[in-house]
Amino acid sequence: MSESESSTAQRVEALLNDVDRALERLRAGTYRACQVCGTPISDAALVESPLLANCPAHPELS
Repeated sequence: MSESESSTAQRVEALLNDVDRALERLRAGTYRACQVCGTPISDAALVESPLLANCPAHPELS
């Protein structure tokens, strides 16, 4: 596997992990809540980025 293919595989794996975490939050009933402070995440933000896990106050932890 080339370095480029390895990098692509790593990005795809990271994306799949993000999807798995979003699905877990959905099943747990916490999908729309910031994982740091519990603040509701807006529908508009989730439409733009469905894997978003945190509110705008905690973007570095998403």
